[in-house]
Amino acid sequence: MIFVAALIVAAVIAFFDRGRDGDTTGPIGRALASGWAPLVVGVVSAGVLWWTWGRLQPPPVFHDEISYLLQARLFVEGRWTAPSPPMPDMFAQAHVIVAPVMASKYPPGHSLLLALGALFGAPAIVVIALGGLRFGMTFALARRLTDGHVALVTCLGLLHGDSLRWGASYFSETTTGALLLVGWYALARWHDGHGRRWLTLVALALGWCAITRPYSAVLFAVPIGWVVLRRVVATRSWRDLALAVAVGSAVTAVIPLWSARTTGDWRLWPATVYARDYMPFDRPHFGVDSTLPRRSLPGDLEALIPSLRSVERVHTVANLPTIASRRIAAFANATWQVPLPQAALALVGFATAPAAAWVGVVTAATLFAGYLAHPTWTRWTIYYMEASPVLVFLAVCGIAAMLRGLARAPGARTLFHAPARGSRAFALVGVVILLYAQHDVRLVRHLEADHRAYQEDFRRTLSSVPAPAILFVRHAPWHIADLSLITNGPDWPDAPVWVVADGGPARDSALLRMAPTRRAFIYDEAHSRVEPYVPPATARTQ
Repeated sequence: MIFVAALIVAAVIAFFDRGRDGDTTGPIGRALASGWAPLVVGVVSAGVLWWTWGRLQPPPVFHDEISYLLQARLFVEGRWTAPSPPMPDMFAQAHVIVAPVMASKYPPGHSLLLALGALFGAPAIVVIALGGLRFGMTFALARRLTDGHVALVTCLGLLHGDSLRWGASYFSETTTGALLLVGWYALARWHDGHGRRWLTLVALALGWCAITRPYSAVLFAVPIGWVVLRRVVATRSWRDLALAVAVGSAVTAVIPLWSARTTGDWRLWPATVYARDYMPFDRPHFGVDSTLPRRSLPGDLEALIPSLRSVERVHTVANLPTIASRRIAAFANATWQVPLPQAALALVGFATAPAAAWVGVVTAATLFAGYLAHPTWTRWTIYYMEASPVLVFLAVCGIAAMLRGLARAPGARTLFHAPARGSRAFALVGVVILLYAQHDVRLVRHLEADHRAYQEDFRRTLSSVPAPAILFVRHAPWHIADLSLITNGPDWPDAPVWVVADGGPARDSALLRMAPTRRAFIYDEAHSRVEPYVPPATARTQ
């Protein structure tokens, strides 16, 4: 393996460099230590993410992305909901409430940020900015704990797996991933005595995580809360805590407002309504939840439910060791370019990294343990994406500690903030990680293009339908359930084409009678063609 071979060569170089300090005051060392370095890393990383996305304005592909963008469009129009369409079940799409109103099921934090870009017709700009913030803050925090060399290689290592693939997407982890790092950095500054404004920023970041991914935010808050309370008790800085709690509470107050404006009851979350309607079992639990949905399932969910139910049947307390080991393996593959060697190096990094890094380690462990209660596919590791910088950082710390230990003078200690002994050897490993990263970036770009092609082909077909019209979608047997075709925006009443499920002659005819000015067409996915829709005679005479 290239990585292992590079480590061996680097170890030999480090051994022969014993006692010689690296040039930390040269151009590269000064650049990595400058105040502009995190910004430069963030901007370059944002550009890489955008390039992997492959489009200046990439369309949403997966159900979740479509749902978040629908809500963002509602916010741009100054609304929380759109009116429910006629015969809502025919308009039903995954992760969207269609009755008694139309709205996303998801908490509003991510969509509120996407709306800032949607105001200018470019919601992707917000995602890319969040990606740049995530990488920039990773560099800043890693440099604060170690040095610029370790920080830079950590950022290179993040150009892989979930961090790369989902970093250029409309999934909400792009928001929580960036805000968690902001919170950690602010926590470090406050803990070092830089003023209450930093604790306030911690509360703001956690609060926004709470209105984006509430379950994850609770898991994030456990280690952060322990550090804060311990420090507040020791310094008696109760005013700092009171201000932070007030700010965090003000942000999380959006949740009851969201509920009241969407469901009419501030205590009833839209996500709860959606779960009751379509997926009662979609929550942390063990064993089989036999509760039946209240509404007919859209075609995409009908295709997904059997797979999710099969996961649920084996998701028991007795199977937890097996489930945990499989998810650990999947997360390792989604985080490290070379999982086994880097996992071993991460253990070295854990033993040698500064104690402040343990906040991230405990957060990663808490996040993983929390989602063990959620029945989902082993491969669905996006739930842990926010913790990936921690694991990459530990592996890089392990590499640096090993090489600096080999290069140290007899009797000297291996310190991250001491002159960078073994820097030539460490640079070699960094170049190899860069080569892995550029390969991963190209691979993800091709993957994104493949996913978009399916949706873009359908959109081109849709543009050929003469308006105003209703397009009934008849799914093929091989339909990809994750990639929905039935999508309608909040402006559906005036949309040129309604895209709905083919509900059979009687239901299709009933919908046509409700919209007599719209022509009817049917999309046959199996043959990728649109044809005029002609209801059977029995339906026409009813």
